[in-house]
Amino acid sequence: MLNGLQCGRAVAALMVAVFHANVFLLPKNFYNGEGAGVGFNFGYAGVEFFFVLSGFIMALVHRRDFGQPAQATRFLRKRILRIYPIYWVVLTALLAIYFAAPGRGPEHAREGFAILTSYLLFPTIDGPIMQIAWTLQHEMLFYAVFTLLIVHIRWGMVAFGGWMLACVISLPFWPEMAYPFEFVLKAHNLLFLFGILAALVYKHLSQNMARLSFWAGTLLFLGIGLTETMGGMALSENIRPLGYGLGAALAVIGLAQGNLPAPNWLTFLGNASYAIYLVHLPVMNIAAVPLRKLEVHTMIPPLAMLALITVIVTIAGSLAHIYLEKPLIAFFAKRAAKKSAA
Repeated sequence: MLNGLQCGRAVAALMVAVFHANVFLLPKNFYNGEGAGVGFNFGYAGVEFFFVLSGFIMALVHRRDFGQPAQATRFLRKRILRIYPIYWVVLTALLAIYFAAPGRGPEHAREGFAILTSYLLFPTIDGPIMQIAWTLQHEMLFYAVFTLLIVHIRWGMVAFGGWMLACVISLPFWPEMAYPFEFVLKAHNLLFLFGILAALVYKHLSQNMARLSFWAGTLLFLGIGLTETMGGMALSENIRPLGYGLGAALAVIGLAQGNLPAPNWLTFLGNASYAIYLVHLPVMNIAAVPLRKLEVHTMIPPLAMLALITVIVTIAGSLAHIYLEKPLIAFFAKRAAKKSAA
C-alpha cells in the first residue's frame, strides 16, 4: 500500500517540476515565449494530490492517536522534523544566492520580517520568500488543527469541522477575500478533508473496486487538466482544486487498496519527492545558465529540453534526499529520542 502511495507522490512532484519548467523556464530562457505544449500546463495540480495524500496519511497513521493528548507532542515533533530541516537548508542556500545577487528573488527577500516568517512558515500577505513554500504553510495549518483531534477528539472534531464548513461557505467569495482569510479559508484546505474521507472509505472496498476507483480518479484528474489546458474550459479558481481533489482522492483509494504495480525506482522517487519539490525551482534555474551558454536549445526541440530539465531536477532532488534529507531526519530523530529517554 505505502509503495503505491509513494509512486503517486513521485508523479505529483514531477508534475509540479514539469509545470514550472514548461510554463516559466523554457519560454523565458530558451524558446522565446514557447514551451513544450499546453498539455503540460496543469502540472501544478500535483499540489492538489499532495494535499489529499497528506490528509489520507495523517488519518491512516494517527487515527488511533485521536483523544490521546500524550501523543500530541510526538505527532508535532514528527511533523516538524519532516518539514523544517531540509526546508531550512534549501531556504538558506536560496537566501545566500539572493544576497550575493541583489537583483534576484522577490522584493521582500532581504527584509528581516519576511526572512523570519519564511523560516517559520508563518503566512503573511506577501507570501514566503521561497514561493512554493505556500503549500508548506497550508500543511502546517492542517497539522495544527489535526493536533486538536489528538488532544481532545470531540473539541478537535468541532474545530476541524468548523474550519471545513467555513471553507465551504467561503467558496463563492474566496478570490476576493483579504489576508488572513484568503489563506485560512482557501479552497485547497478542503483537500485535506478529501484525504481523510478516503482513508475512512478505502478498506471497505474490494481490490477490484479500488482499482476501478483508481482509474476513475485518474481519468477525472487528467480530464480536468486537459480540458483546462487544451480545451480552454478552465473551472473557476475556487472550484478547480475540488475537481482535482476528487480525482486525487479516488486515485489514492486505488493506490492504497488496489494492489497496483509499484516499481522500485518510482517508489524511491516518491521517498525523494519532498526533496525534489523543494529543490526543483532553484536547480532548474541554475541549470539553465550553462545550458543556454552551450546553446543546447538550438540543438533539441522544447519537448526534449523539458525532459532534460526534468531529469536534472530529479537527480538533484534524489541526491538531496540521500545526502541531506535522510541524514537530517536521522540526526534530529536521534536527538529527540535521547531527550525522551532522559
